[in-house]
Amino acid sequence: MSESSTQSEAIGLGMIGFGTVGQGVAQLLHEQAAVYAARVGRPLVLRQVAVRDVGKAQAAAAALDIGLDPKMFTADVDAMIDRDDVAMVIEVAGGLAMRGPVERSLTRGKSVVTANKSLLAAAGSSLFATAREHDAAIAFEASCGGGIPIVTSLLFGLGANRIEAMVGILNGTCNYILTAMTQRGQSYDAALAEAQEKGFAEADPTLDISGRDAAEKLAILASLAYGIEIDVDSIPCEGIDRLDLENIALAAEMGYDIKLLAIAQRYEDGPGDAVSLRVEPCFVDQDMPLSDVHGSFNALSVDGHATGVTTYVGHGAGQMPTASAVVSDVLNVANGWYGQAFARLGAPTGRTAPVVTDELKGRFFVRLNMVDAPGAMAKVATVLGESGINLSSILQHEAAAGQVVPVVVTTHEVDRSAMDAALAKIESLRVIAGRATCLRVLDFED
Repeated sequence: MSESSTQSEAIGLGMIGFGTVGQGVAQLLHEQAAVYAARVGRPLVLRQVAVRDVGKAQAAAAALDIGLDPKMFTADVDAMIDRDDVAMVIEVAGGLAMRGPVERSLTRGKSVVTANKSLLAAAGSSLFATAREHDAAIAFEASCGGGIPIVTSLLFGLGANRIEAMVGILNGTCNYILTAMTQRGQSYDAALAEAQEKGFAEADPTLDISGRDAAEKLAILASLAYGIEIDVDSIPCEGIDRLDLENIALAAEMGYDIKLLAIAQRYEDGPGDAVSLRVEPCFVDQDMPLSDVHGSFNALSVDGHATGVTTYVGHGAGQMPTASAVVSDVLNVANGWYGQAFARLGAPTGRTAPVVTDELKGRFFVRLNMVDAPGAMAKVATVLGESGINLSSILQHEAAAGQVVPVVVTTHEVDRSAMDAALAKIESLRVIAGRATCLRVLDFED
């Protein structure tokens, strides 16, 4: 077979963006070209790359030294999408501004492979509908969990299951910071600075440490697990910036680690298909698998009614893990089976369900700064008892009379709304200094 005939039979790819992930995608397509051609039955050829700064992209391509033609870079994204020899579009630029190019690709019947979690969380339902209308598909494994095949597992590997709950460490930046605080005793500020220095955190880390990044991923995963459309803004988020080393030390003393968790659970007592979604720091028993996920790694535990709990762990970000997920989606679309599956999978199609927040029951860790005075603990216990809250443990270090000492209590199951109401009363007591710290205790894998 001649080179020209091979190229004419190739599947042409267009790519938007040539940053860290885009360069990784180009590198994989070059280095594994023969392997991918054998898996698909036809070569995959990167025809053109649309970028904002052509000169910068050309310089980056030259540094890669994988034979990319400088002329393949363009600033005209629409022209790239419209090319007859581009059959599939890879979007790795990120951000909500990519909605227009993605929609343009889909309306022209061209499937899109994307790592854009923000776009899918904000407009996934509309984009999925557009794709189906024009016999195209959206593949998005790289949008959640980097190189971990979370999306594929939910959609296909666990397809026989009713998903009861999911608990995940979905942000590597926060996990890196909490690991540094837990294992090396670093302060929050020092751990954040180290994460930024090593490239795990952005110069402006707000999206990560606020929990918003994890919430966007949770919105996508929950929409797949429960077949409903989810408004990411309805997901309550609490970040890690209020945690301190004393919380970390007390957690360890009681046999727990602290992790920022994205949690989804069916809410059986609610209306219709109500689900509980939230992102918050939680106490995780040190015997649980999620407790052993450290550094920038991500993980997701999924509770299926037939399988029980299965856990997926791996690099949640980074150039090559994310590029691997992108190229794997390209292969799946190119092989034809993914498009057929996409047309039938239970992805968001406009069906909504209530998102439950404070009504869901749980166990809680409460840290109080209490004056060591006669009857102080009795006052706290009275408030908790009158609120219907039972204690499961109490931890108090020895202190001189009159000093303020941290007191930690853990509760049995209680509604979060009842817990918050009780804490408001406790904080008003004269024997309590400052605000209480209240963290959920994870019982998902009991």
